[in-house]
Amino acid sequence: MFNLHEQLLSLQEGEPKIHTTFTFDGVDSTIAKRTLNELTDKLVVNGENINNEATFDKLMCFARDVAAMDSKLVARGLDMLVTGFENQIKQVASTLSTPGYDPTRHAEALDRYAFLFQWAVERGESTASQSRTAQAKPRKRRGNASGTSSSGASTVAEVVPGWKGKLLDLYVHVQQLMQLPLGRVWNSVPERDTFIGVFMRLAHKAMENPAYAKDGDFQTALFSTLCVWLQNYNGLYSLVTMITQNLQHYEHLCEAMAQLVQLAYDEYGGTQLADEVLRDIAAKSFSSVHDKSGPKNTARFLVRLSQLAPKALLRQMGLLIRHLDSEAHIMRSAMSDVIGHLMLYLAAQEEQTEITKNQIGEYFDIIEQRFQDAHYLVRAKVLQVCQFVCSGPAKFPKRRPKLVGLIVGRLEDKATNVRKHAIRALSVMLETHPFSLDGAELRVERLEASLEKITDELAEMTAQTAKQSAKFSVAEASESADEDDEDKDDEDKDSDDEEKDDDATATGEDAQENGPDFDNAGLSPETAAKAMHLQFQQRYYRDALYFVYQLQEAQPILLQLLGSTNKGEVIEAMDYFVSAVRFRVDGAQEGIRRMSHLVWTPSTSATDGSTEETRGVRAKLLDSYMQLYLTPSDRLSVSENTSLITRNLISLTFGATLAELTSLEELIRTLMSEDKIGALVVDKLRSVYAYTKQQLPQAQRRGAIIILGMLAQASRAIVTDDIDMYLRIGLGAYGHEDLVLAKYTCMILQCLGSSRAKRPGQAPGQEEEIKRLPMTNPIFDGLQRILEEPRRDPEWFPAAEQALNAIYALGEKPDALAARIVRNQAKLVQGLLPKKHDDDAMDVDTNETLPVSSLVDPWDLTRLLFVVGHIAIKEIVLLESVEAELKRRKSDEQPQRKKRASQGAKKKGRKPNAMQVDSDSDDGDDELNQIAGTTEDEIGDIVSAIRERELLFGSKSVLALFAPLLVHVCHNLGKFGDKLLAVHATAALAKFMCISSSFCETNLPLLLALLQRAKSPAIRSNVAIALGDITVCFNNLIGENVHYLYGPLHDTDPRVKKTTLMVLTHLILNGMVKVKGQLGEMAKCLEDKDPRVADMARLFFSELSTKDNAVYNNLPDIISSLSMGTNAVNEESFARIMKFLFDFIKEKDRQTDNVVEKLCQRFRNTTDERQSRDIAFCMALLPFKSERSVRRLLDGLPCYQDKLADSRVYKHFVDIAHKARTQGAQKQETKTVLDEYELKLKEARAKATGEDDGDELLGVDKDDAQIQSQVSQYSDDEEMA
Repeated sequence: MFNLHEQLLSLQEGEPKIHTTFTFDGVDSTIAKRTLNELTDKLVVNGENINNEATFDKLMCFARDVAAMDSKLVARGLDMLVTGFENQIKQVASTLSTPGYDPTRHAEALDRYAFLFQWAVERGESTASQSRTAQAKPRKRRGNASGTSSSGASTVAEVVPGWKGKLLDLYVHVQQLMQLPLGRVWNSVPERDTFIGVFMRLAHKAMENPAYAKDGDFQTALFSTLCVWLQNYNGLYSLVTMITQNLQHYEHLCEAMAQLVQLAYDEYGGTQLADEVLRDIAAKSFSSVHDKSGPKNTARFLVRLSQLAPKALLRQMGLLIRHLDSEAHIMRSAMSDVIGHLMLYLAAQEEQTEITKNQIGEYFDIIEQRFQDAHYLVRAKVLQVCQFVCSGPAKFPKRRPKLVGLIVGRLEDKATNVRKHAIRALSVMLETHPFSLDGAELRVERLEASLEKITDELAEMTAQTAKQSAKFSVAEASESADEDDEDKDDEDKDSDDEEKDDDATATGEDAQENGPDFDNAGLSPETAAKAMHLQFQQRYYRDALYFVYQLQEAQPILLQLLGSTNKGEVIEAMDYFVSAVRFRVDGAQEGIRRMSHLVWTPSTSATDGSTEETRGVRAKLLDSYMQLYLTPSDRLSVSENTSLITRNLISLTFGATLAELTSLEELIRTLMSEDKIGALVVDKLRSVYAYTKQQLPQAQRRGAIIILGMLAQASRAIVTDDIDMYLRIGLGAYGHEDLVLAKYTCMILQCLGSSRAKRPGQAPGQEEEIKRLPMTNPIFDGLQRILEEPRRDPEWFPAAEQALNAIYALGEKPDALAARIVRNQAKLVQGLLPKKHDDDAMDVDTNETLPVSSLVDPWDLTRLLFVVGHIAIKEIVLLESVEAELKRRKSDEQPQRKKRASQGAKKKGRKPNAMQVDSDSDDGDDELNQIAGTTEDEIGDIVSAIRERELLFGSKSVLALFAPLLVHVCHNLGKFGDKLLAVHATAALAKFMCISSSFCETNLPLLLALLQRAKSPAIRSNVAIALGDITVCFNNLIGENVHYLYGPLHDTDPRVKKTTLMVLTHLILNGMVKVKGQLGEMAKCLEDKDPRVADMARLFFSELSTKDNAVYNNLPDIISSLSMGTNAVNEESFARIMKFLFDFIKEKDRQTDNVVEKLCQRFRNTTDERQSRDIAFCMALLPFKSERSVRRLLDGLPCYQDKLADSRVYKHFVDIAHKARTQGAQKQETKTVLDEYELKLKEARAKATGEDDGDELLGVDKDDAQIQSQVSQYSDDEEMA
C-alpha cells in the first residue's frame, strides 16, 4: 500500500527506495526512448497502471534522473506523466458521478502521481536554480551583463522544450481535480490535504522562478488553482503564509501577489484572505536602515492592490494608516499612493453618501499633511498623487485651492525631484481646471469683468427684494391695526416696521458684500431660480480668479527654474508655460520669451530618446515653439493657416528685448534649417513687409522684417530673391519714416555677404566666403541715405550702426564710401576746431557750459563722432578679414608653387628646390608677395603696422583727422553740456584706443579719469567695457592699472556693477587677466542687493572652480579681503560668502589638508578678534574626513590656542571635532587622534580662560547663533538655485 506521507518524508531525508537497478543516467538513448515509450503506452491506456510496482519503479527512476537525462527525453517523460494524470482525473470524475462505485480506489494512483510530480519537478527546478546561481556569479564578478555562459541555460523552461507548457497543463488539470468532491476519494482529511499540499508546494516553487511569473497564462492557471484551494479546502492560513513569505523574499512577486489577492477577493469570495494579509502587514514595523527589501516589496504590493482591489483595502485602512508614521520612507510614500487610489475609487461611486464624502475629506487632509514630510521622496510621491487624483473624472473644486497653494510652496523645495514633480502637478492642475466657461480661458481682465457684471445684477436684485419686503411688512402691520386696539397696535406697528426695515436694509448690504448670502424669501420661483444661478456664477468666477492669482504667484519662481541646471526641472517648466499660454494665463508669455534663451543649451546626441529628458532641453524648446506658433489647425484652410502662423511669428517680436531677439533668431534659424517653416509663410511675411495699399501698423512691418532676417540666416535666398523690395521699402520712403525698419533692413542685407555671426557647432573653415559688391550697387546709395538722414531721432544711431555694418560687409571698397560719408557729416561741424587744451586740468562733467551758439549743434557733433567711432571698429575688423584672406590664399597657393617649381626644375634638368619659384609664375603672385610678404608672420606684421601707424597717424587717413577732435571733446564734456554727446564721444574714444597702442597709452589717463569722475552711469559702463576691450587688444597697458578694472564693482549704480562683473568674468575665465588678489572684490558681489549681480557672481565662481584650482589658490587672499581693511564685509555676509566658496574644495582631500595648515598659520599673524573668528569659521566649514586632516589640526593647535578664550572661536573647533567624529565609520587611528585633540583642546581652552571648561559652550553669543541661522538659510537658497 502506497503511503504518500511516508514517501514524502523519505524524499526529504534522501532518495526513496527503488526496487530496480535500472537507471536513465548514462543509458543508451535508444534504450531510454524504448523504456519511456513502454511506460507511455501503459499510462495512456489506463492511468491506474501506475499502481503496478514495476511500472512505478521505472517512473521513479525517471524522476530521480531528470537532471542527467537528455532534454528531449525529459520533455517526453513529463508529457507522459501529465497525460497519465489527466486520464486518471477523468476516471475519478467518472467514478464520482456514477452511483455504486467506490471512488477511494483511485486515491493510491493519485498519490503516486503526486509523488512523481513532486520528485521530478522539484529535482528539475532545483537544478535550474543552481544553474542560475552558478551563472550569476561570474556575470556579477565581471560586471558585464553579456557575460552569460553558453554551456547552460538560466531556467528549465529554456533547457527542456515545452517544460513550462506542460506545467501549465498540469495545473489546469489540478484545478479541475480540486473542483471535484475529493473528500469522497480519501478516507481522511489529512490524506487529502497531503495530496493537495504537494501541488501547492510546487506552485510556490514555480512562483519563485521569474520566468513563470512573467507568463500571464501560467500565472492565471496557478492563481486559479490556489483560489480553488482557498475556497474548497480551507487553505486560508497556508496561503496567507505563502503570500507574506513571497513579499519578504521575492521582489518579482510583489505585484503578482496583489493580483492573487484581487482574484480571490473578486471571484472566489476571498474577503478573509485579503483581510488576513493586510492585518499581517499592518502589524509589522519597518525600518529603512536594517530592512530594505521588506518595506520596498510590501509598498509595491499595497500600491498595486489599491489599484486592483481598492474595496479590499478600504476595510483595513484603519489598521494600515499607522504606516504613515513608519520609519521607512518607502512605506509612507506607498501609503500616500494608496490613499490617492482610494480617493479615486470613492469619488467614482455612483452614490455619494455623507460617509463617503467625509472619508474623501479625511484622505485629503492626510495628503495635505504629507506635503511637510521630512523625506523628499515622500513629498515627491504626494505631488504625484495630486497629479493623478486631479486628473480623474472628479475635479474636487473645494479642495483644489489649498492643494494648489501647497504645490506652489513646493516649487521652492530643496530637493530637485520635488520641484520637478511640483511643476508637473501645477501643470496638471492647470490643464484639468474646472473653469470651462468662456472657452476655459483664464484671463484676469475677462474674469473680473464677468464677476463685476454678475455682482451688479445681484446687487440690483437684492435692492428690489428689500423694497418688496418693506412693502409687505407695512401692509401686514396695517391689517393688524384694524383688528386690535388702535393705540396699542399703533405702537406695536411702529416698532415692527422699524425692525423689519432694519432687517431688510441689512439683508441688502450683506447681499452686496457677500454674493452667495442672498435671501430668496418672498421671491417668485423664476426670480429665485435666477438669483440662485447668479450666486453660483459669482462663486465660480471668484474661485477662477483665486486660481489665476495662485498661478501668477507661482510664475516668478517658474521663471527662475527655467535657468535650473537640472534638465527635468527645465523641461517641466517649459511644459507649464506652454499650457499656460494655451489657457491665456496672464504673464505666461514672459515665460515663453524667457524660454527662448534655452536655445543656446548644448543639444544631446540622443534625439530619438524615449523620454523628453534624453532628447534634451533644446529639442524640447523647438517642439514647444512648433506646438504654440507653427502647428496648423485642422479647422482652417491652407491660406488661413499660413496667415495664422505668420501672425504668430510676428507677434513674437512685439516688445522683445535685444537678448530675446538674439535667442529668437537662433531658434527661428534652427527651425528654418530643419524645414519647419514653409515657403508659403515666407511669402506671406514678404507681403506684410511690402504692403503699401493701406496704412500698416509699424509693429507689424517691423516684425515681418525681423522674422525675415532671422530666416535669412538659414536661407540666403530669402534676400537674394527680391533685393529690390528691401531697397524700395526698408531703404526707401518707409525706411526714412521708420528708422527701426531701416535698421532691420540693413541687418537682413548683411546676409548677402555672409552670416553675421558664427553658428554654434560650426567647424573652422566652414564659414561662407564673402562675395563683395561693387560700390556702384544701388544698395550703397540707400545705405548712404540712411546715414545722412537729417531727422533728429534717437533710433538713428542703431540704424546708422547697421548701415555701416552692411557697407563693410558687402562693399569692395567700404573705406572709400565711409570716408565720403564722414566728409559729408564733417561739413556740419566745421566751426568746431580744437585749438588747444590743458591735459592736466580736465573738465569732466562740470557744471560750466559754453553757449551753444558759440559751438556747433551738439546733435550734429554727436552723429559725427558716432560715425567715426564705429568706422574705427569696422576698419579693425576689415584689416583682420584682409589678413585672414591673405593667409588663406598664401596657404592655398604654397602647394601649387612647389609643384610648379618641381616641374620647372625637371624640365631644365636640375634638382628641384622648395625655395625656388618658377619663372613662369603669375604676375599676380609676385604682386601679392611684394605687398604681403612671403610668410604668414610677415603678413601679420604688415597688417599690424598699418593698424598701429596708418589708421590714426597716416597722412591720408580720415580717422587721423578726427582723433584730436575726439580727444578735445572728451576733455571738455562738461562745457558742451549734452548727455548724448558725452556718451557717444566716450564710446568713440574707446574705439579709437583699440586701434593703436600708442594712442591708447597717451589717452588712457583720460579714459580712467572719465571712469572715476563721470556722473552718467552710461559713460561709466561704457568705459568699463572699453577697459575690457583694451585689455584684450593691449594687455601690457592694463597690467599696471589692473585695479581700475575692479573699481566699478563698488559703483553705486547696479547697471555699472553688472557690466563690470560681466567684463571681468569674460577676461578672467578666458585667461586674459591674471588674478592677483582681487577675487575678494568679486566675492563681495555675492552679497549684492541686486539679485542679478549676485547671481552673476555665483555663476562666475562656479565656472572659476573648474579652472585649475583657481578658487583654492586664491582662498587666503579672498579671506583677507573680506575680513580685513576698511572695505571688509560684516560677519553675517562673510559667513554666507565663505559657505558658498568652500563648497568648491570640500570634495578634494588634499586641498582640504593644505587649507587646514594655511589657516592655522594665519592665526599667528592676527591679533584681531574678528579675524580670528572668521578664520575659525572657515576651518569649521571643512569636512575633516581623513586622519591626515585631523592630524594637521592637532599639530596646528599651538598657533591658535591663545585665541580659544573667545567662546565663538572655541565653539567652532568643538564643532570641528564633533563633525570629524560623525563622518561615518572612522579608522582606529582617526579616533585616537580625535581623542587626543579633544583632550588638548579642552586643556588649551582652560589655560586661555583660566577657568573650568565644563560649561564652555554655554557662553556662545547670540550673534553666533544668528550667523549660523543665516548661513543655513543661505545654504538652502543655494540648493534651491
